[in-house]
Amino acid sequence: MTHYLVSGAVVLSGILGLCMLSGAHREAPLVGHQKFGPEVSTLEAQVARQPHDAPALASLAQHYLDRGAPGMAIAALARAPEPVRSDPSVSHVWAVALLHEGNASQALDQEDRTLAACSRLPCSPWLVASALRHREFASALVAGGVEDYRRDPDATLLAYGRVSRNLVAVLDPAALD
Repeated sequence: MTHYLVSGAVVLSGILGLCMLSGAHREAPLVGHQKFGPEVSTLEAQVARQPHDAPALASLAQHYLDRGAPGMAIAALARAPEPVRSDPSVSHVWAVALLHEGNASQALDQEDRTLAACSRLPCSPWLVASALRHREFASALVAGGVEDYRRDPDATLLAYGRVSRNLVAVLDPAALD
């Protein structure tokens, strides 16, 4: 019996030694991290240092969205403190991320929260117009029974067609001066 225990310990020690020599003990880099570019580290560090900085969080989440990673955006947004998540610009980016992640009904609810916040707080005309447009598209998807726009391209095109007929321009009166 003792012979088997000693043999087992020697074999395990040998395996551990081989793993250490081969580098298997090192941390592996995040898969796909390079596609986010070098600025992702800077943005992540900024959000980590200043978790209550809504523009920094919105910028990080938008960075992830621009690179096709809505799940990463949602994860970053979900970790934020509640007051930051309620910021209209952060709320809107969250709605867009939810839509791209295949959650149209949640995106619709989130855009409703964005627009409610914009009724209480000053928001840029661009933010209001974008939130209205995304809300209308998410609403058309949900009405058509589509939760993930990528899974039903025909119904998505119908929803987009309905939304495109109702185009609204929002002008900034200050830009007309």
